[in-house]
Amino acid sequence: MKKIVILTGAGISAESGLGTFRDAGGIWSQYDLENVATPAGFARNPSLVHGFYNARRANALAARPNAAHRALARLERDWPGEVILVTQNIDDLHERAGHARVIHMHGELMGATCAACGAHWEAPREMRAADPCPECGEPKTRPDVVWFGEMPYDPQFPK
Repeated sequence: MKKIVILTGAGISAESGLGTFRDAGGIWSQYDLENVATPAGFARNPSLVHGFYNARRANALAARPNAAHRALARLERDWPGEVILVTQNIDDLHERAGHARVIHMHGELMGATCAACGAHWEAPREMRAADPCPECGEPKTRPDVVWFGEMPYDPQFPK
């Protein structure tokens, strides 16, 4: 059987009402990315960073998958071979549309990670700078997203 690999980015979720980062009027025109999307910004002001991503998470939770998300999920379901969806998006709209196999190159907004020990878990709706890691107890929790200056996640393609 043939495999299909699909790559998506911010444009697919824009129709669902999620702002893109780089377009005219996009998120980066409203925020200084150095303050909210870099390890240095997190070190300076973790509360600001958590507030920024808490707002992004709330927007994503309020959004609904659109026709493009649903069409790609239908392709995955109906294709007799393997379909792998690789996305640069950090929202979960592909999963909510029905995709079973999504690789998030830039992390997941609905996830949390520990900057101290590297543990990963599902993020609460609101993260705070003082939240302890469930694994090591350190208050070093952050959104499970790739920031500027970090390498994209290594996709684990199924064999």
